[in-house]
Amino acid sequence: MTSSVTIRSKRIIILIHALIWIALLLIPLLFIESQEGMRRYITFGGAHLVFIAGYFYINYLVFIPKFLLRKNFRAYIFTIVLAMVVISLINVIYDLQIHNYFFPASHHLNSVSRSVFSAIFSALFAFGLSTSIRITDEWIRNEKLRKEMETEKLTSELAFLKSQVNPHFLFNILNNICSLARKKSDDTENAIIKLSQIMRYMLYDSKDEKVSLEKEVEYLRNYIELQRMRISENVQISFIIEGKPEGHVIEPLLLIPFVENAFKHGVSYLEHSMIRIYLRIEEQNLNFQVKNNIVRKGQEPSLDDTGIGLKNVYRRLDLLYPAKHEISITDNDTVYFVDLKLWF
Repeated sequence: MTSSVTIRSKRIIILIHALIWIALLLIPLLFIESQEGMRRYITFGGAHLVFIAGYFYINYLVFIPKFLLRKNFRAYIFTIVLAMVVISLINVIYDLQIHNYFFPASHHLNSVSRSVFSAIFSALFAFGLSTSIRITDEWIRNEKLRKEMETEKLTSELAFLKSQVNPHFLFNILNNICSLARKKSDDTENAIIKLSQIMRYMLYDSKDEKVSLEKEVEYLRNYIELQRMRISENVQISFIIEGKPEGHVIEPLLLIPFVENAFKHGVSYLEHSMIRIYLRIEEQNLNFQVKNNIVRKGQEPSLDDTGIGLKNVYRRLDLLYPAKHEISITDNDTVYFVDLKLWF
């Protein structure tokens, strides 16, 4: 498929080049009235246009790829100068022969000087034009290749980031269920069901580039409910949603690291603590806020033990929502507050 598209593109380019040269050759004929003038134009003007086309393509197809694109500038300049000398000689010989045919008794000095000037000017014009076009073509091609490589790198990097996220969450949730099982809690069965729902989301839905915001919200609910089962009633947990998630899509597993970070660093079994999660959904954007007390455990509250969670999500935001997100974090030693704005 790609090969056929490439062949078709080359044929179109060749056709465009042919049409341009034909147009350049025929347009002056519209302004010539006499038959003698037309004959002279074809003999001089048409031949010079053929020369210019020759200069153009020998530079475009041979000199530039062989020397200039390989950054062999000295060889390129030497070849251009040599080609101009040879071309000028051929041009002068041709012009003199034609001049003798039309003006056999006239002096040749002015004709020779005009012929040399015309040859040099034509060569400079053709070489300059072909160099400009070829360099522009190469720049466009390289830019396209660079963007393709960036896209491929971005895809690989995002896949790697997702692969980091999933095991990290899974380990924490399994630890939660393990603690419930030790206590022989009646909530163990419900926790396993919610874990299966979380696993289904992580294994299947999160493979997509985008998921429905509704599924992401349900994933948050399941995670929060699993956390409720393992912590004491001294921790006040709230999850408030304003607006409807239906009809919106989001990068999967984008919001959960903030929630996990709050549970990791905002839960105290000795004193009162709180975790407040707020999600407001509007037509073009969402606002996601997570607020929690800071419980010092000999580590910084902004990073989890593995260093994966929040560092990961910052990177994903930069890659997936450039100029379409705002995030602010407030840490006053007692309360940790994350405020994320995201435009769909």
